Amino acid sequence: MLFNFMGKKVMEVTALNQLTNISLNGFYRGVYIFRLSDKNGNVIDSGKFQVIR
Repeated sequence: MLFNFMGKKVMEVTALNQLTNISLNGFYRGVYIFRLSDKNGNVIDSGKFQVIR
């Protein structure tokens, strides 16, 4: 799942492979937070990234 810095969910992707590419076209400039979960909902990893245009 991807969230904007205000905590609003902006995208959810179900990945079937270990490598998934996500296009950031259409994302506004700012800081985003990601959360990777397994099929049981357990958080595997989380972090943040910044979109600069």
